Amino acid sequence: MKDLILNEIINNGIFITNQLLNEAEKNSLKKDFLNKKNKELFKINEEEEIKKFSETLFNFLQQDSIKNFLREYFGSEIKCTNVLFSRVKPETKVDDIEQIEKGSVLGFHNDDSGKQVKINILLSDLSEKSNGLEYAISSHKISFLDKLIINFLKSFGFYKNWNKHFINYQINKIKGQKVNFMNEKSVKKKFKILKVHGKSGLIYIFDTNGFHRQGSLESGFHDSNERELITIYFNSQK
Repeated sequence: MKDLILNEIINNGIFITNQLLNEAEKNSLKKDFLNKKNKELFKINEEEEIKKFSETLFNFLQQDSIKNFLREYFGSEIKCTNVLFSRVKPETKVDDIEQIEKGSVLGFHNDDSGKQVKINILLSDLSEKSNGLEYAISSHKISFLDKLIINFLKSFGFYKNWNKHFINYQINKIKGQKVNFMNEKSVKKKFKILKVHGKSGLIYIFDTNGFHRQGSLESGFHDSNERELITIYFNSQK
């Protein structure tokens, strides 16, 4: 399983499965989290701290397939920094430019935090037409031209720790726009979009340098069900 996760993340930036949690573990996580407030954030200094609110989640994260994938992907020791529980109602699609100007998660963006991986666990069923994550396949990879420019600038001592997209970032900066966003038209022209959906217990793991957004309701579709989600953040300890 570790190699499968690693290959999918390296090539596509995202991995989706319903094979990592059994029914008892899923029910235990629901019991641990469904009494939490919306967008309740737990900052993590040591992974042992996760046991305080969910021993099931702690044990899940100790699986060899998870630990070994993270170590190999980051090429270093990793650190769990946050655990977030969110409960979000679907929203109807609105103007893309407006979402970008607001810095909304409904606009395509990448997380401005260097190399980071998020592991997400659905605690509610999620329709394909509802508000599941939309991910631009392979958009986590920095383009050849970006790499050339970054390596050139690094030779002069600039952007030494830069490991994100460069041209899109700089164009947005010059225009006075949100630097880590890309408009929907450009994203869909360059990349295939995958929308996450499935039954409670589904797990999806993705590199947050890839462009992604929270999906909106499709036209004519009504869904009042809330998406209940556990998100675990991982960063390199370098």
